[in-house]
Amino acid sequence: MFAYAILPIALFTAEAAPPDGVAAGADLARQLDDVLAAPAPPSQTRVSATPTASGLMNPDISAIFDVVGGAASRPRASSAGDDPSFDGPVSSRTGGIAIQEIEIGLQSTVDPYLTARLYLTIPNLEGVEVEEAYAMTTSLPAGLQIKTGVFRSAAGRQNEQHLHQQDFSLRPLINQAYLGADGLRSPGVQVSWLLPLPFFLRLTGEALSVEPGAGSTFGGGLRHSPTLLGNVKVFAPFGESWSVFLGGTVASGHGTPAGYVDGDALDANGPRTLLAGGDLYLKYMPPNQVAGYLALALQAECFWRKTWSTLDVPAARDAGFYAQLVARLARRWHAGIRFDQLGLPASEIQLRGARMMAMAMFTPSEFSRVRLQAQREKIDEGTAIYEALLLLELSIGAHGAHPF
Repeated sequence: MFAYAILPIALFTAEAAPPDGVAAGADLARQLDDVLAAPAPPSQTRVSATPTASGLMNPDISAIFDVVGGAASRPRASSAGDDPSFDGPVSSRTGGIAIQEIEIGLQSTVDPYLTARLYLTIPNLEGVEVEEAYAMTTSLPAGLQIKTGVFRSAAGRQNEQHLHQQDFSLRPLINQAYLGADGLRSPGVQVSWLLPLPFFLRLTGEALSVEPGAGSTFGGGLRHSPTLLGNVKVFAPFGESWSVFLGGTVASGHGTPAGYVDGDALDANGPRTLLAGGDLYLKYMPPNQVAGYLALALQAECFWRKTWSTLDVPAARDAGFYAQLVARLARRWHAGIRFDQLGLPASEIQLRGARMMAMAMFTPSEFSRVRLQAQREKIDEGTAIYEALLLLELSIGAHGAHPF
């Protein structure tokens, strides 16, 4: 209010000053600019809690398009739901061009208390799927946040990521082996707490109603027997160029009963299952590019599963992991390698398998990228499968940030 009160006086004084008072008028103008730029006292600061009209009426809309060309010695033994699919006989060479995924995103502020996000995907042109559709609180006290709807669980690291956030064109083998072909993505409720600490520490609890048959680990529970999950995530920088992100997950639910056929209704809960996992993300990125563009990211994740015995399912313990290293070699060039391993130890539920892959990626901008990838996969006693993939990804519209 003080700044607006002196504005007419300052203007009048500046206009009335004689020619030999130009310097004095300039000094007064500078003082006036300082007053106008100064922040208002806390008692006068106003924060609007009402979203803009455009945010209420017109949600942010985005589209991401992934087209892949590939060739393989024969079809993959294991694929996630958003891996590229090339139709062909199981025992012969396959390949072609596939629309790996089209993702449509809509997001907006609902009111001062909630935000909503909807992500629709069309994987391999096989129909529209709801990848995520949830509401999330924005103003709970003490660092608390609630999310409800259909969402990707906080289990591990890569499960929360959409396809375009992946560094490789195929999901890790542990995704479909332990979380289901589409990952752990179900209706439910999530409560998270960001602790008031000098570093990032978030605790998360989830109750998920997993669809029957959605995966061997948690696809056998009745609707009134939800899958329960707890997760902790820690992020901390050390030095100017290094940072580390650690996560741990424990989940309990019911596995898919033996002989279950997709689409059948469950009459009883399947065998009790317990899943535990950990993940690591270590990154080196200098704060500026004076000495070059080199950056490194090491990512690893593991799961261990126990399945209790029933009349149809024997007790089993198995585990799997992946580790990858991705390097930015120049401003627009990346290269990376990844190794996946399943069945450590192997069980009647999970066979032993491994996959090795390498990729080179060119990113003309933040909205497009081209990636060439080659891999070798071998599951149990089967013959090795060799495959090469070339991806083009395009992004348009206002796409919101996903969890890091």
